[in-house]
Amino acid sequence: MAKRTTVMDWVDERTGIRGPVRSFLNYPVPLYVVKNWFYVLGGLTLIAFLLQLITGILLTFYYDPSPEGAYNSVDYITYQAPMGWLVRGIHHYGASAMVILVVLHMLRTYFYYAYKRPREINWITGVFLLFVTLSFGFTGYLLPWDQKGYWATKVGTEIAGSVPLVGGWLLRLMRGGETLGQATLTRFYATHIMLLPSVIGILIVIHIFQLRYHGMASPITARAEKSARKFVPFFPHWVLKDAFMGLALLALLAYLSWAYRAPLEFPADPTSSNFVPRPEWYFLFYFQLLKYFPGSLEAVAIVLVPLFIFGSLLLLPFVDNSAERRPWRKPLTTGVAIVYIIIVVVFTLLAL
Repeated sequence: MAKRTTVMDWVDERTGIRGPVRSFLNYPVPLYVVKNWFYVLGGLTLIAFLLQLITGILLTFYYDPSPEGAYNSVDYITYQAPMGWLVRGIHHYGASAMVILVVLHMLRTYFYYAYKRPREINWITGVFLLFVTLSFGFTGYLLPWDQKGYWATKVGTEIAGSVPLVGGWLLRLMRGGETLGQATLTRFYATHIMLLPSVIGILIVIHIFQLRYHGMASPITARAEKSARKFVPFFPHWVLKDAFMGLALLALLAYLSWAYRAPLEFPADPTSSNFVPRPEWYFLFYFQLLKYFPGSLEAVAIVLVPLFIFGSLLLLPFVDNSAERRPWRKPLTTGVAIVYIIIVVVFTLLAL
């Protein structure tokens, strides 16, 4: 009697997909990792990105990337399209959630000192993922073409235009000319829905591959060390934990979308003289910091502050190359991280 063939058997016979899928799901995860909720941050960040991807695709079906139609299309999505308020709300609040999760994930990696050899590439891709996530926020700000997005983008591009030597070229590249208009909106839209998703997709693949290749970093406490030699399969243990937290995140974003509808200011008015531009909350500390560098010093701060922050993050695994991984035994690197956090929090509060 012939063996019954299922759809999966048919697909596997032609693609060989069953083996790689089984290997991916059966990947051994240390028991101490599954028990530690801080390790959920990586998977939760990926889920947040997938939510942004799905809601972003849905929004493109209604969005009109033109100065004449952008605002009206976002207004239609928010107030008339079926469940449009929910899709846009999840996308709006999901952007902030993704920034928070990327930062928390990097802080977890930092304080667990999991960036050390041989995981330098994993850390570097994480730094670039943070940069791309912030770029999503900046490019998406203009798309509603309302007062808030228009004037914040105008200030942001003017800051880029203040960079010595190449500032004028950067401003024209970002705006597509000297002023904000159709070319600016087209460039920001294309960057937001095509360039940045492609870049972040590549970085995520590299990041996950590096994680699987090197495995999880060894624990930093004696208690966790006891379960370091015990392993459980990735599915269902870690998958169910990530799925539970992902559903909790989705529920939170849905609630925020219902209770506090995604904001939409009045349509952009280039002739307005009394509107005070405000960046998103995760850029507030930087705008506040620039206030302390008046005149010609502002151009120096525009270049040096980002270079110092991202440069120090990229060089971290090569500068801190000791074998010690316990935070209480590394006062310098632990203290520097705490100072960074305090500066960002204080300057954000001052900006508010």
